[in-house]
Formats: sequence, structure tokens, C-alpha cells
Amino acid sequence: MRLLEKIFSKADKTIKFIFLTEDNLVIELSYINKDDGKDIICVPSQTSCKMRCKFCHITDATDKLVNRNLKSPELVEAVNFVYNDLKLGANPKVLLISYMGCGEPILNYDNIVSNMIDLRSIYQDVKVPLIRFAIATSLPRAAHLNFFRLTDEINKHKLPVKVHLSLHYTIDLIRKEWMPHSLDILPSIVALEFYKKMTKNSVEIHYTLIDNVNDTEQDAILLTEMLKNRGIPVKFLFYNEKSTLEFHASSREKLKIFRNYFEKNGIDHEYYIPPGLDVGASCGQFLMDYYYKYNIIDNR
Repeated sequence: MRLLEKIFSKADKTIKFIFLTEDNLVIELSYINKDDGKDIICVPSQTSCKMRCKFCHITDATDKLVNRNLKSPELVEAVNFVYNDLKLGANPKVLLISYMGCGEPILNYDNIVSNMIDLRSIYQDVKVPLIRFAIATSLPRAAHLNFFRLTDEINKHKLPVKVHLSLHYTIDLIRKEWMPHSLDILPSIVALEFYKKMTKNSVEIHYTLIDNVNDTEQDAILLTEMLKNRGIPVKFLFYNEKSTLEFHASSREKLKIFRNYFEKNGIDHEYYIPPGLDVGASCGQFLMDYYYKYNIIDNR
């Protein structure tokens, strides 16, 4: 593993680390400091992604980039590099390893579980007071059973893992258009409930608001009806626009519609602008120049 670039955000304290793997593939890790008492390292689960979500920046190049699962030793090496390079051990905090970088963790669940176990043995009580984990998944339809295998492994090893479900839509037809390889909406929510009940870990739903796509009052009503009395909080996300799509982030006025319905029905929620937007550090956003420059490109 070789460091190619270290890029500092001008908007916040996010730092992007771009590495070259032994087989000449590019992976990106991000260090995120929100001044909330923890160090966050966002890591990938794959070298690319085949989920083809319409809003994701990597989708534009998914047929040109080599995609493989990352193994635990690779991720351990990368996390150790970031931790040591930034001298985080000088002021130990809670360490959050977030599998929200490139790729779909459920398609690589066995390596991700191994990585969590490995990192816990390295950091817990040795370097940090507490290590926690987070996984963001859209629940791939063709491999949804992996989610239950992941749940079983997390439960067996008593791993503190918060699962974030990338839902984003209230109508299956629209979700399939934008997220063609993801499971339908209600089965996804039920799977999240199952995970919460089995592991006693936290869960959350991510909902990116896109103007005139999923931000109508009908969407607010449908989402409220699906989630009320389930005890699942929602994080509304700012949409990371990309030049190849003529869609834009919703206005704050649209957000208010959702908040009004959620508050009336007692659904916990927050609005979140992902850090590191200017360095491609947020979920679904990448520094594509480095992928084209260093990755093995399939030109067939």
C-alpha cells in the first residue's frame, strides 16, 4: 500500500488519503473531525462499486474501473497509516471506523467482519478508550441474505456496529430507477428492524433529498407512515450534485415539510451536510481524476 496524495479540505477538518494497492488500484480513506469527541476514519469496502446507484459519482465510471473486495490486512494497513500519520495517539479519543467509502459492504461482509475484529484487537484499550464501527448499505437485492449473515457475525462477536440504511425513496418504482440493484423499501426496513432487535445495536435511515424526485409532501407522508412507531431515526442528507445529472439538492422549505410530519409523529431526525464535500470525502463522492489516472482501466 503506497500513499499517493493527502488532500486537506478548505471547508472543514476533513483530510482525504489516496492510496495505491499492491495490484495498482486506487482506494480512498477520509479522516473526519467534527469536534464531537471522536476520530472518524471512513474506509472503503471495495475498489469500485457495481450497485449503479444513479446519484453516485462512481457510477459514471463503474464499467471502466476494476472492482474487487478489499481484504482486512489491506484496510488495517490503511487505517494504521492514517492513525499514525495524523498522530492521533497523542490525544486518544473514541475511534469510529465507518465503512461508508467506496463499495457496498454487504457484498464484502466477511472481510468487513474480519476487519472489525482485527481493528478492535489492535485499538481497543491499547490505543483508544473505545472503538466503534458503522456500516452504510443499500441492501443489494441479489445478496440480501449476506445482511443476515453479517447480523449473525456481529451478534456472535459482540461488535458495536451502527447500520445506516441508504433508503432515499418512498416508492419502489422510483427507488428501482435510481438504485436498480437494491432491495425493495419495506423488506429493507424490516431487515433493519431485525438487525436492531438481534444485536441491540443502533440503526439509522439515510434519506438524501433531491429536488422534485423524492421531496414532495406525498413522500413526507409515505415516509412518515412507513416509519412511525418503529423507533428508527432518520438522517436527511444534503444531495451531492454531479455534473452528469440535471438534478439538484432540495430547498430547506422542502425539508420543513418532512420535519413537520416527523415531529407530529415523534420520529427522531436530523439534517446533515456531509463533511469534506470539496475533497470528495462524502458518501458517493470521489476524486475521479485519481481513479482514471491510477486505476487499471478496462478499455475494451
